[in-house]
This record gives sequence, C-alpha cells and structure tokens, in this order.
Amino acid sequence: MTKLAQSNIYSASAEEIGGLFGDYLEGNAACPVLVLSEQPLDDKARDALAKTFSSFGYGNANTCGYATLHPANATDEWDVALDPQALFLLVEGLDPVCVVCADEASATCLGKAYRTAFDLDSPVRVFGRPAVAFRDFAAMLATDEGKQRAWHILKSFPKR
Repeated sequence: MTKLAQSNIYSASAEEIGGLFGDYLEGNAACPVLVLSEQPLDDKARDALAKTFSSFGYGNANTCGYATLHPANATDEWDVALDPQALFLLVEGLDPVCVVCADEASATCLGKAYRTAFDLDSPVRVFGRPAVAFRDFAAMLATDEGKQRAWHILKSFPKR
C-alpha cells in the first residue's frame, strides 16, 4: 500500500501536489500558510513570517510552506518557471488557509492565475482566502519603517 493510499481525504491532495511540484516546494505541503516567491526567501524573511503566523495562532515555526516560481537548485537548462495555470493548480491543490506573495513576480503570476491584479504592499483575497501581496518583503525588513509597514500589512490576517 502506498503512502498516499494511507493518507486521509484532507491531506491526499496536498501530498499529490507535493509530489507533482516537489522541485518548487519546501516545507510541509499541508501547512496553513503558503508563501510564494520568485526565488527562495532568506532565513530572516522566513523567520519573520513564521513568528508572525505563530503569534496569530496558526501553529509553531513550521506553519508556513514555501513555493517558488523557479525550481530549487535548478541549472539554467532545467529552470522552468511555473506559469499561471501551474501556479493555480499548485495553490488550489494545497488549499492553504492564507497566502503570502513575498515579491512582485509571485504576486503578478498569482494575479494572472486568478485573472485579477493585486495591489502590491497590501492585503488581498485569493479565491476567498486572506492574502497579502508584497513588492519585496525581504527588502522591507531592512529598515525599521519597512518592518512596521510589513507588520501593518500582515496584521490583516485573521487570528486563530
């Protein structure tokens, strides 16, 4: 019996999507928060998001799953970026509670996937899910003013 056959109905889709998009995903595919970015986020940005969502009641430090538009560790020859249709399949297959677009490229691609445009550096909704779209979350963390602005945007997520 395969691992997928032993899973429950709620985790089966996430496991299938995790297998299909494994090169683009990092962390637990069934996390309540999906963080999208063009390339992997640095540790400082990941830590800030993990602490934020932990403080909102979404769980411990492993509450965020990460997806990139480009596969991790890909050579130029195998660097196939996700297109909007693939990103739609990834997001809907994982079915996260919340979505964070950490940069403009991911927000633009997600907007195309859902046939809309997202205002950057603001709260948005993705098929009814609370979400935020940042121009460059990691860069915002470089200044106190940027950190305050990022915190203000992230506070739009509901507490659990």
